[in-house]
Amino acid sequence: MNKHLLKRLEQKEYVSGETLAKELNVSRTSIWKYIKSFEQKGYIFESKKNKGYRLIFRPDIPIAEEILPYIKTSIIGKKFYHFPSLPSTNSHAKELLKKDISEGCVIVTEEQMNGRGRKNRKWFSPKGGLWFSVILYPDIPPQKAMYVTMAASIAISIALKEICNINPEIKWPNDILLDGKKICGILTELDAEMDKINYSIIGIGLNVNNGIPSALNHSATSLKKFTGNEVSRVLLLRSILLHFDKIYQYIVCKDLDFIQKTWLSYANIIGKEICVHGEKETIKGRVSDIDENGCLFLSTNKGITHIVAGDIEYI
Repeated sequence: MNKHLLKRLEQKEYVSGETLAKELNVSRTSIWKYIKSFEQKGYIFESKKNKGYRLIFRPDIPIAEEILPYIKTSIIGKKFYHFPSLPSTNSHAKELLKKDISEGCVIVTEEQMNGRGRKNRKWFSPKGGLWFSVILYPDIPPQKAMYVTMAASIAISIALKEICNINPEIKWPNDILLDGKKICGILTELDAEMDKINYSIIGIGLNVNNGIPSALNHSATSLKKFTGNEVSRVLLLRSILLHFDKIYQYIVCKDLDFIQKTWLSYANIIGKEICVHGEKETIKGRVSDIDENGCLFLSTNKGITHIVAGDIEYI
């Protein structure tokens, strides 16, 4: 019920407690309690005798009440959790998976105390950014799990263009860049058998209004720093989840060619000279193509090399 209360009160005119109670099928006392609970989160309401309530200030907090009533999705966002702080949204998702959790569950936190990136690298996740995970059960072979990461990166890129009017670039395998600096990282963790993915957790860390440590200024940026303005995390998350849900339908329908073609239009990696830093060696070459599983074909002085994993650096 309270998911729709904010949307009802965002209009300019006052709405009486009696009207709200009738529309939402609760008591006037319940309406008063819900409003008090929102005030504790930083919302400001104006109330006038014989007129009712109206919302006059809303903080930029990506809670369910700010997200779900404003987007229509088929899978993503059907369950939504928001926390002031978590060690890691991916770790919390794994705890939820011990129960019978529905596909599309979203876990958001204001800050991560132990945020992680690929290869267990620490991910700086202070207040002001968007730190969230999505639980999915993709019905595709494990070797094609990269397509879930691709779908997420496409959705984020579309949302950044839509909300901020900027043109990001996807960097293989899981980063999103602005002018060569990382704005977003995606950590996909899955549990799989030989021919089946049991679950996939897509962890997303997006630098929005948070500061960037001076040691990372050469390689990372935030939307606030890049645009010069504060960016609404609420509007951004709405857009990401909406587009992620739409693109994920292509995975549901097994139309992976569409995802690959769309991903390539944002990645713009074909023909680029790169270095691939693996665990044992560094390989230089030109990207000639990607395969049906999202892995790279690299043309080197020794021939064509198939790149399944690694960190890439543009030359």
